[in-house]
Amino acid sequence: MLFRRRNRNIWASVQAFVWPKKGVMRGWIYLLLRILRIRSSDYSLSAGFAAGVAVSFTPLIGLHFLLGIALAWLIRGNMIMSMIGTAVGNPWTFPFIWALIYAVGGSVLGRSPGETDVSALSYELLLNSPGEVMVSMFTGGLIMGGVFGLVTFLLGYVFAGRIRLKLLSIKRNRLKKMVIKRAQHG
Repeated sequence: MLFRRRNRNIWASVQAFVWPKKGVMRGWIYLLLRILRIRSSDYSLSAGFAAGVAVSFTPLIGLHFLLGIALAWLIRGNMIMSMIGTAVGNPWTFPFIWALIYAVGGSVLGRSPGETDVSALSYELLLNSPGEVMVSMFTGGLIMGGVFGLVTFLLGYVFAGRIRLKLLSIKRNRLKKMVIKRAQHG
């Protein structure tokens, strides 16, 4: 057999997951390089990621992947990048996102500052007036999702192109060095 199965105990598996032997940053760098090697245009990559980010600002938690894919398809973005973009909305950022979209939505709808106070946002308020809370959150989510999606698209479009060009120049330089080495030895 070419590859043997390694039998590790559960503690070693958990330790390898939490703190990999080769470092945490290596995994993130690998992921970034894999993303940049996707055979898509800079527009498609940026638009897909921005679609995922924009959808993360909606209060529809269970539907972010599907909505991100649908939005990416509509704007001809990369659907895989939209799924990665939805990671902006996660358990650590959702409280901040919800507070922001509730406050923005309430102020756009003309509610008084007391009504849009984020500290008043609770399960009790949601149970007593679900329509009012959800309308505020959808309104704020559309506005802030659009803003953050547009900013993400612009930054992604600029930087994806620059990083891709840099990777291409590094690859060319390596190829030139290999050709020179072979010519000297051959």
